Amino acid sequence: MDTFTELKTILIIDDDLPMLQGLKTLLERSGYRVTVCENSLGGIKMAEETRPDLILCDIMMPQMDGFKVREAMSASPLTRNIPFLFLSARASLDDRLKGLDGGADDYITKPFDPRELIARINATFRRQEKSHQGATEEINRQLERIQSEITHNFSHELRTPIMQILMSLDMALRDKYDDPNEIKYFVETALSKSHRLYTLIDDLTFLSNYDLGNKFNFRQKIDIKNDFSLPISLRQEQYKEKDLHVEINIAEGIVIHAPRREFRQACGHLVDNSLKFSPPMSPVIIDLAKNGAGGCILTIRDYGQGIPVELREMVFKRYYQVSQGTAREYGGLGVGLTIARIIARGLDGDVTIFPAEQGCCVQMTLPPAELGAP
Repeated sequence: MDTFTELKTILIIDDDLPMLQGLKTLLERSGYRVTVCENSLGGIKMAEETRPDLILCDIMMPQMDGFKVREAMSASPLTRNIPFLFLSARASLDDRLKGLDGGADDYITKPFDPRELIARINATFRRQEKSHQGATEEINRQLERIQSEITHNFSHELRTPIMQILMSLDMALRDKYDDPNEIKYFVETALSKSHRLYTLIDDLTFLSNYDLGNKFNFRQKIDIKNDFSLPISLRQEQYKEKDLHVEINIAEGIVIHAPRREFRQACGHLVDNSLKFSPPMSPVIIDLAKNGAGGCILTIRDYGQGIPVELREMVFKRYYQVSQGTAREYGGLGVGLTIARIIARGLDGDVTIFPAEQGCCVQMTLPPAELGAP
């Protein structure tokens, strides 16, 4: 007897009552837990309700034959992955092929040797166990790879701005410059990289709090200048060498109710993505429109490389950019769009990527809400 048999449950579906009772006794003596059903429709229902570890099914039954039972179970997400064995007096090659082609794991003909039946059931469980082990090992390898990439990229994203800050301050303090503009350049560089470093830490803090179940849906009145225009100007400063033509349109008299810090964070990431992927000297159009009392619609259009249709949901997954490995073309941890969508959906809104003839069009929608509304 295999050591794992006592942990497994087998469902037998057969309208031959003496055969049903005999199989039940045989399998229980072999260490299995056994449930039985004497009709096909009841067997399908029982399989969905009890989720056995293996199903042993006859073929010649009224209402639905075994082939149709297998077809029904294959169509259900609750039962499609349960190992399925046919046990039938129909011994022709065509029947066996039909059963195996229909997704059965084995086809055993009557009369059978009890030892052979137990051996085949055990072999089915062993194959399943090996398959699960292989899948688990592959998942673990993928997780280890992504974790390694995240660690590497986090180290890079953290170290790079710190080195640039230190270098700029060192140049400004230690070297003597007659031209104040030269000192100003190094101080502005240090300030810009400090903002980048702060953004990285802010993102990781947000994700940590989100994973802990914290909510970010307390509505406050947004200061358009400090909570929208200023974060955009800080992002523009990081890409000033690209000489982008940024056009910002803000609806007159717009009133937005949203958590201030998270609103700044979401808008900053959406703008940053457009600036990052826009070619030099190309336009970026940012429209902030009204959406009822306290709501808004932020639409950002750029003329970069765009996002293929098949990736328009993938890019919202956490660390998606990181998971591209050495093929990554741009920096970042790949959490900007993730964070923006989490924030928007937490306010019953959303972030969506729309089709565009050229480049990319991203829109964040926040529904109307009163101050303080959760």
